[in-house]
Amino acid sequence: MSDLLFRPLRADEFHLFHSYGPLPASGVGLRARPFEELGYRSGWVWVALRGDEVVARAGFWAPHGSDRPGFLDWFDPGHGDDRVEVGAALLEAAHAALVPEGGVRPEYHLFLPANWQERPDALADATDRIDAAERVGWRRAVERLNLRWIPEYGLPPRSTRLTFTPADDDETLLGLLARVTEGSLDDWDRRTRATRGAMETARETVAVLAGMAGGRSRWRLAHDASGALVGAVLPTRNDSSATVGYVGVDPAHRGHGYADDLVAEALHIFAAEGESQVNDNTDVGNAPMAASFARLGYRITGHRMILM
Repeated sequence: MSDLLFRPLRADEFHLFHSYGPLPASGVGLRARPFEELGYRSGWVWVALRGDEVVARAGFWAPHGSDRPGFLDWFDPGHGDDRVEVGAALLEAAHAALVPEGGVRPEYHLFLPANWQERPDALADATDRIDAAERVGWRRAVERLNLRWIPEYGLPPRSTRLTFTPADDDETLLGLLARVTEGSLDDWDRRTRATRGAMETARETVAVLAGMAGGRSRWRLAHDASGALVGAVLPTRNDSSATVGYVGVDPAHRGHGYADDLVAEALHIFAAEGESQVNDNTDVGNAPMAASFARLGYRITGHRMILM
């Protein structure tokens, strides 16, 4: 390990990042867009050098406006017998430089093919990355399905049993989202509620989604025929595409399939705006939401494991 140099790259050195070679043939780490479109910043892209050869690489990322990396979402530990050790050392060096002592560890998002556990090549490539990350403190938190809808898949019918109105009353919206966290199957909702409470979870959901590029003009509250508030859907756009953002049904109204109505409303909004695709995700363990997306025509594009 003494023959290795770990260092960040300036933007004019990103060619070194690419000199490592292509992503694994297994599809582990494969992204929907090329490196150049993902918005990596000078100093947040790191390499391990053995002489002039790049033997491992890592890319950290954050949304526009953030001054600290929030995510590690590109990591290749190398090919040699010591690849896990080299990868771990690279992550340790980068983390020490990028995250102040006591700061929040960036989430590691590992992109995986849908059948990664059934394929020896993908399982081996994923295991190398997970083992290296776990050696320096990351821990597996949740695995998600990455999902996509495009108009060619067919626009589901719009709800005839719910009425939608703009979600412009924060008090009503926050109260609903706080109730939605009760019994939620979403990992982030559950963890955040357990540590910060239902209302703070709701406030953070609103803050994060309102801060996205799409704003909140598409957000809708849903009422049934009696006028009861049954749920909300918060469609928006992130840095790359349209996304439903958040779907929540009040616990008092669960069990009626309202998630389908909520997502369908978002898709109609996006279709009217001419969006070419809608990208979403849900936890592997959230079977009801995964089933809802499937009924509405979404297709699985891959999995994403999140380590924290």
